[in-house]
Order: sequence, then structure tokens, then C-alpha cells
Amino acid sequence: MAITSFIAGEAISAGNAVYVTPSGYLYRAIATNQTQAAVIGLSLDTVVVSGLARVVTDSIYTNSSSLTPGNFQYLSVATSGNVVSYPTWQTELSATTLSGAFLTNVGRALSTTSLEVEIQKPIYITK
Repeated sequence: MAITSFIAGEAISAGNAVYVTPSGYLYRAIATNQTQAAVIGLSLDTVVVSGLARVVTDSIYTNSSSLTPGNFQYLSVATSGNVVSYPTWQTELSATTLSGAFLTNVGRALSTTSLEVEIQKPIYITK
């Protein structure tokens, strides 16, 4: 189990997909640009700005809900920190004025409440 800790640069909720800035601060990730789509894991903690957050980087996160076992989960295009199914990701992208977004596989659902975190490099997908 890989867990690391970072100082939050913004309010983060437990379960949010997060990325780290070059200055070392943790932020909620979103699929709209490459830097913010570079997910490092899921936050274990709900924290305010400057709070210390633990992040699951390569293990099983067990506080999810409404997952479909076996399905991959991707970083949301519409809501920072959220992970969604691929059909939802496509719908979110279609609803934007963006010409494309970064598809980041965050992991695979093991059950309706647990996600095996296996981050993959973001891939740019055009509409």
C-alpha cells in the first residue's frame, strides 16, 4: 500500500482525485489540461487549505460509492476531483466547448464501494 502526504493548496474532500504542483502543493485534478490531469492518487482525508492530506497512490480505496465492479474510472472533465465512468466522461466532454480533454484512467472498481487505484498517464482525446 502506497500512501503519501501533501499540504493542500485548496479544500480537498476524501475521495477526490488529486495532482501535485511543481511547488509541492496538492490540488483537485480535472481533465481539462495536462498538468491538472496528471493524477497522483485519491485523497484519504477531507482537508482545508494548508491542511495535511494523505493520498492513496497505488492501493485500494474503499470509500467510494455507486461503482460498477470491473469498470474503469476516469478523471472528470466537468468537476474537479471527481472520478467517473467512461460513458459519463464522454457525456461531460460533449457538454463542453472544449476541443478535447485528457483521459486519465484512475483505476478499476473492485466492488460498488472499492476502487483499485492504478493511475495511468493522461491521453489527449479530441471531440
